[in-house]
Amino acid sequence: MRTSAKRGAAAATVARSGGAGGGGRRGELSDERRRRRRNGRGDGSRSGDDGRIGGWSTPREWARLWLYAFGAYTVFVILSGWDNVAYSMTHGGRIDWSYILRYRVLEEYTCALFVPLFFWLVHRYPIDRAQWRRSVPILFAATIVAVVVKYAIFRPLAQLVLGRAESFVAAVAQNGGVVLIDFWGVIGVAQAIEFYRRAQERERIAARLRAELTQAQLEALRSQLHPHFLFNTLNGVATLMHRDVEAADRMVTNLADLLRATLQRPAAHEIPLRDELALVERYLAIVAVRFGDRLTARFDIAPDVGDGLVPQFLLQPLVENALEHGIAERPGPGRIEIRAVQAGDTLRITVTDDGAGLRPDGAPRHGVGLANTRARLAELYGTAQSLTLEPASADGGVRAVVTLPYRPRLAAASPLAAGNAPSAASSIRGPATGSQSTLARA
Repeated sequence: MRTSAKRGAAAATVARSGGAGGGGRRGELSDERRRRRRNGRGDGSRSGDDGRIGGWSTPREWARLWLYAFGAYTVFVILSGWDNVAYSMTHGGRIDWSYILRYRVLEEYTCALFVPLFFWLVHRYPIDRAQWRRSVPILFAATIVAVVVKYAIFRPLAQLVLGRAESFVAAVAQNGGVVLIDFWGVIGVAQAIEFYRRAQERERIAARLRAELTQAQLEALRSQLHPHFLFNTLNGVATLMHRDVEAADRMVTNLADLLRATLQRPAAHEIPLRDELALVERYLAIVAVRFGDRLTARFDIAPDVGDGLVPQFLLQPLVENALEHGIAERPGPGRIEIRAVQAGDTLRITVTDDGAGLRPDGAPRHGVGLANTRARLAELYGTAQSLTLEPASADGGVRAVVTLPYRPRLAAASPLAAGNAPSAASSIRGPATGSQSTLARA
C-alpha cells in the first residue's frame, strides 16, 4: 500500500543525500563560479544562473543525484513492501515475497527516474516571491505529465517482469494521486536545497562585497595620502599663509574634512548620490591648488537624483582618473564636468575631461581604481549596470559613463552632505598661486 507519509520520509532522505553531496563540493563549485565570472560567462545578475543546472554541472554529478534518488527509493521499496506483507498477514492472505518485491521495485524505481527532472525544474522555475505565479502552474503541469509518463513506462515493464499488468487507466486512477503527492514532496525537497544554495551564495557575495568596500576605502585613503598630493596641498597652504590666511585655513579644513569623511562614511554598500558628490567636491577643492588656473570643475546634477543610491566611492576613482590621465598629461587649462541625470529607471552619471584623450594604441586609460569600480558595480547590479570610457569630442578628452538602476533613498539625507553637496549646477575653479578658490552655485 502506498502512503504519503512514506513519501515524506523518502523526500527527507533525498534532502539529506542532496545536502551531503552538495556540501562536499561547495569550495570547488565556488571556485568554478569565480572562473566563469572572470571568463565573462557569468553575469552575476541572479544567484545560481551561472551555467549550472540545479547545482549539478557534470555527468558525474548527475549520476550521483540519480544514485541518491534510487537509494532513497530503495528505502521506500523496503517500507512499502513490509506494509504489503503486514497487510496480507493481518487479513490472512498468502504472502508472495517474490511478487511483492518485484512490484515494489517497479513502482518505486519508476518514480526515482523523475527526481533529476524535478531538481532541474525547481532550479529553472523556483517558487519564490517574484516567480511563483508562473512557477506553480509549470511545476503542476510537469507533475501531471510525469505521472502519465511513469505509468506509460510502468505498464509494459510490469507485463514483462510480473507477467500481468492492470490497464493504464486503472493504474493512473488507483495510484496517480499518491504518486502526484510523492512528486510534490520531491519538489519541496529540491526547493529547500535551492533556497539553501542561494542563501549560501548571497552570503558569499555579501562577504566579498564587504571586503571590496574595505579595499575601496583603503584605496581612496591611500590616493589622498599620496606624498605628491600632500606635498602640493601643504605647499599651497604655506604659500597662502603669506597672502590669505583665511584661504589657507579653509584649505587645511578641507583636507581634514576629506580625510575624516573618508574614514567615517557609513559601512553600507550604497549611499545617496548627494553624499558621494559632497566628498568629490571636497577632493576637487584640494586638488585645485595643484593645478591652479589650469583646472575648472563643473557639476551639472539634475535636481531629482540627489537621493538616488550609488556605490560608495564610485566617483572619486573616476575623477582621479580624469585628473591624472587627462588634465595632467596635457599643457594648458583643463576642464572636468560631472553630470547626473535620471532616464526612466536608470541613473546616468558622466565624468568628462578635455585632457589628453584615449591613447592612440588603444591601451586602456585606467588602473586599479576603475577595475575595482567595475567589479563592484557588477556584483551590486549584475547586467543592469555599465561603466565605459569613450571619446569626449573629436579634439580629445574622455568621458566615463556609468549607468545603474535608479533607486531613491526614502530616509532623511545624511549629515555628510548637508550644505555641501553640489546643486543643480555649480563649478569649482582652481586658484592661481596666492589667490582664493571660488565656488559658484546656480
